[in-house]
Amino acid sequence: MNKICAIFLGAAFLAVTPNFVYAAGSGDDSTSNAPSMRENYKDAVRAVEAKEYRKAIALLNKVIDEKPRHPDALNYLGYSHRKLGDYARGVTYYKKALSLESDHRGANEYLGQAYVELGNLAGAEAQLDALAKICGMDCEEFKSLKQSLDAAKARKAKQG
Repeated sequence: MNKICAIFLGAAFLAVTPNFVYAAGSGDDSTSNAPSMRENYKDAVRAVEAKEYRKAIALLNKVIDEKPRHPDALNYLGYSHRKLGDYARGVTYYKKALSLESDHRGANEYLGQAYVELGNLAGAEAQLDALAKICGMDCEEFKSLKQSLDAAKARKAKQG
């Protein structure tokens, strides 16, 4: 009977004792110096604001590695690539952001801006219409895209 009690008590002890043995690279690593996803995102936004687009891309890729479905990070990736002249990647990232959050005002505006810059005024017009439905004609994203689109139309009319 003592053996059974000892086994039972041992099993009970193991069941209530926290398990602090972790596999390499997993578990609670509170001593890690690696920046968190939120810190990387905040640093990326600061890099975008400082027009340090390559730095922003590197940080945003780290965010996306941890959270692939992050519409704001995808939007900023699109913006950073577009500002560096890589329109194809920019548009791709905007569309990914919009596939996750179709009413993302920034991604709708920036996709429209990319279309304006590429000469796709019909595409820009579609993004302007989307913004009108999402936030109305008084939101900053709508006003900014409308201004760019109107300027592009005026340039085209002068050339035509």
